[in-house]
Amino acid sequence: MIRSSEGIVLRTYKHQDANLIAKVFTREYGLQTFIVPGHRNSRSRSRHSYFQPLSIIEVVFRERANREIQKLTETRTAFGLMETQTEPVKLSLGLALLEIFSDTTGEEKDPLHYEFLKSIIVYLDRSPDRLIQIFLFFLVHHTRFLGFFPNDESTGRGGAVFVKSEGTIRNADTGDQASALLRQFLHSALIPRTEAASCQNILFDSDLKRQFIRMMFEYYHLHITGFKYPQTMKVFAEVFGG
Repeated sequence: MIRSSEGIVLRTYKHQDANLIAKVFTREYGLQTFIVPGHRNSRSRSRHSYFQPLSIIEVVFRERANREIQKLTETRTAFGLMETQTEPVKLSLGLALLEIFSDTTGEEKDPLHYEFLKSIIVYLDRSPDRLIQIFLFFLVHHTRFLGFFPNDESTGRGGAVFVKSEGTIRNADTGDQASALLRQFLHSALIPRTEAASCQNILFDSDLKRQFIRMMFEYYHLHITGFKYPQTMKVFAEVFGG
């Protein structure tokens, strides 16, 4: 049966020196694995440009039941990225969030989750600065789709502490800055709305950023068996002092 869907390229692998294997999270059919033939064929170069990680593409494929790898029949660009795949900081952050998404998301379709990931990539591509805020917003709000989105039981005033085992923010006389920062991201928006300020208006220094990322990765580890610190984040930290 012929299927079509928009999708986001998560990962690619060489296959038998001549082909590519592409992992694509599609809006309509969830995670799909495609074989892209002719990796070394000059006629296929333009087609392979669609399969860079972060690419947002339209795919048409012949679905065969009980097959792990599907055969593509048509591919084209669905949304043209301008900077995310070429500008070093944007690319590093984009690859980091793809790694986290790939390692924590199942294969089933989830159109809302797909639109969330797409919006993050597009906003990252279009934003001129304060890019780390977009990544941290992803890190927090991705948990909505994983079943452990933090619950804010604080009053929003005074100190706050994040009880990771419960997934709850509570008031505390001697709270910590990372928990207070989480409270801000919980109530922010990727695209500014009247009821929620933009996540890019949230300010913090490098030390607090590292504390926050460490806290969130510890939270992921508590709720996802086998979750590991993303390799792409290690590269980002080494290159850009993250």
